[in-house]
Amino acid sequence: MKYSGFIPAVVAALAASLTAGQPESLPSLSAGAFNEEQAIRGQTLYYQHCLDCHGETMAGVDKAPPLAGPQFTSTWQDAPLAALVGRILTMPPEKPGSLAQVDSVDVLTYILWYNGLPLGESELPADLSVLTTMNFQLP
Repeated sequence: MKYSGFIPAVVAALAASLTAGQPESLPSLSAGAFNEEQAIRGQTLYYQHCLDCHGETMAGVDKAPPLAGPQFTSTWQDAPLAALVGRILTMPPEKPGSLAQVDSVDVLTYILWYNGLPLGESELPADLSVLTTMNFQLP
């Protein structure tokens, strides 16, 4: 019986080594892939950088497309979140790249939240390799 604690420890160490280096599984958007703090940061950035063109209700102003509603959903449904971040990074047209990638992800979380996706416990990572594996989907 002196080995009774040894086997569970070996199994735990083996499991840890098999999952080391693998990214944690992220919740789906419908289960909450971003938190309130991140969405609020995104809202602040949206009001500073996006409001003039997309409006307070995200309906779009003049030639700027809507960021909420059926047209937005039909355009972006099933698109990887990395594509949405890439689009945000090209804005505004007269000053593309004015937001850092992490700020663009924060803006995206505000857009997702505004479109009715739920809040979760953790932040949506700014890592494009993760964002390519997650698709925009409204329930």
